[in-house]
This record gives sequence, structure tokens and C-alpha cells, in this order.
Amino acid sequence: MRFKEGDAVIYEKTGTKGNVTRVVEMDGKTWAELDTTGLLYDENVLEPTEEKVVAEKPRPEVGKERSKKEEAEISEEQLKGGDMTIDTSGSCSGAG
Repeated sequence: MRFKEGDAVIYEKTGTKGNVTRVVEMDGKTWAELDTTGLLYDENVLEPTEEKVVAEKPRPEVGKERSKKEEAEISEEQLKGGDMTIDTSGSCSGAG
């Protein structure tokens, strides 16, 4: 295991930075969840960084129930464009 909870890391491919919130082992691979995205990254694609990252908005906890009011606020923000950034650096297709 390369990382532990609290480690600051960067995903060089997109420049995504975050702090590891948990480490999970699945299907023979080790994954690290980042606080800034709430996503799991293969630990082999992350690099350590000296700089601790302060997340602007904490991500919702996995499995946390949202109220209808929160859902409506999120939908309104998304419709307005909010501060959403779309990462187009990857090469992904829907073809299976």
C-alpha cells in the first residue's frame, strides 16, 4: 500500500489534487479515494505531493440521503452552469 488516509496526492494526467480519505482493496488492486472528487483512483496512477489540499466544497458521503430541497438546489445549480468544470482530457468511449 503506497498511501494512507490523509496523504496529499496528485493525479498527474488531469492535475487533480486531493487528500486520501480511505484506501480500498478490490479485485487485487488498491484504490485511494480523494476528498476533492469522491472518486477512487488506482494507487499506481497517483503521485505524492508535499502540499496538503483544502477542498473547496466537501463531497457528499457515499450512501448519504439527500433531501428533496438539496436535490432541487443541485439541479438548479447544474442548470445555471454553476462552477462545474468538465474534464475532457481523457480518452473514453461508450463502446464496449
